[in-house]
Amino acid sequence: MRFLEAFFGRESEEYDPRGPLYDRALLVIVFLLLALCLVMIYGASIYVGEVKMHDSYYFIGKQFIFMALGFICALGVMQIPTKFWLGFGRFYLPVSALLLCALPLICGVSVKGASRWISLGVFNFQPSELVKLVWIIFVAGYIQRHHEAINKIRVFIYPFLFFIPFAVLLYLQRDFGSIVVLLGITFGMLFIAGGGLAVVIVSSFLAGLCLLPAVVLNSYRVARIMSYLDPWKDAENGGYQLTMGLMAYGRGGAEGQGLGNSVIKMNYIPEPHTDFIMAIWGEDAGFVGVALVVILEFLLVAKCCMLGFTCMRSKKMPNYIQGFIAFGVGLWFTGQTFINVGVSSGLLPTKGLTLPLISYGGSSLICMLMAMAVVLRISYERRKQYFRLQELEIRTEKGIRKSLSRHGGGAGRRKSPVSGEAGANGPGSGTVVVDVPEPDTAKDASFAGK
Repeated sequence: MRFLEAFFGRESEEYDPRGPLYDRALLVIVFLLLALCLVMIYGASIYVGEVKMHDSYYFIGKQFIFMALGFICALGVMQIPTKFWLGFGRFYLPVSALLLCALPLICGVSVKGASRWISLGVFNFQPSELVKLVWIIFVAGYIQRHHEAINKIRVFIYPFLFFIPFAVLLYLQRDFGSIVVLLGITFGMLFIAGGGLAVVIVSSFLAGLCLLPAVVLNSYRVARIMSYLDPWKDAENGGYQLTMGLMAYGRGGAEGQGLGNSVIKMNYIPEPHTDFIMAIWGEDAGFVGVALVVILEFLLVAKCCMLGFTCMRSKKMPNYIQGFIAFGVGLWFTGQTFINVGVSSGLLPTKGLTLPLISYGGSSLICMLMAMAVVLRISYERRKQYFRLQELEIRTEKGIRKSLSRHGGGAGRRKSPVSGEAGANGPGSGTVVVDVPEPDTAKDASFAGK
């Protein structure tokens, strides 16, 4: 019960003034996942790096560079207050992201028939990863402005109308997975905001109907679904990746074959350090290693959701844009973790989506570290607001006591030291019981929101 109460947020926030001004547990989980990322990528890419690049450390070296770039971007994002996103994110940020999303179609780099990347020299950047973070901020700001009327159809569907140009551009880039993830994030955020279960179900059904032609009219997507239904029927073609992934999990068993001892990564599965990295890790570290990654991803999502619900439910410091940004990031990580693990284990049709903070690649890692920086910034701001409120209450209390010591009366009952007078506790007790007005919590809350 305590865990459920914490997961869904608390109305009364309390922070230790001796502790750090950020969520230390969240930061520890992020660094644990990054450490596992390096271990997993090294184990999965050592053979591919040696064969293709003549350097077994090639891919892990590049991942170090991506991490460094991600930390630099994250430190920059942490300097931006969340109230900035409420104004700037209303129009300029999504329009800028829309233009950025169109660049791959104009001057992008095509890889395996998909034009999703922009060449930056050091690596190819995928704008759709940044679009996910931008879209979460946009929807959170929209909910902040319209949360009281979000259950109205006209208010509910507006974000989806704005999403149509993003969906068209992503479809032209052959990035169907990002469309599905963004729609899932949007439905989840609007449902928690009070959109109503019936409205969400109906609108989800309509969205599914709109996406159905994108699946049916593309032969390679139909082939993926057919191979998903029976991968062993065409194990050498359409079902090849999935059957290799299943074999990797099977070879791993409970304890695994040992780090770097995977056989499936040796030219049996293409790009083992990207989409199917969890299957290779399952062969290396077994069920125990896979469970460790899943638990850490779950804890990361739980921390984001706890912070989000607390921001929404707080009595003294309610802030919807902070709450829904944190909650949206949690939904983003949930969706991609579920899809990535589901694809490699045969629960879902094959789709190329990265495992958050684990899979090899610069775009995903950098943008997800930026998302974590935004969540840490929210945690920092709430602690600062909490301590400012505490200081305000202390100053108010001191002012009231000082006033009472001068005038000796008021409304409410409180003990105040007054020397030389007989108090309610008896003659010569040195205290007087007086009435004091309660602090105006509404004013305190408005002060905290500034």
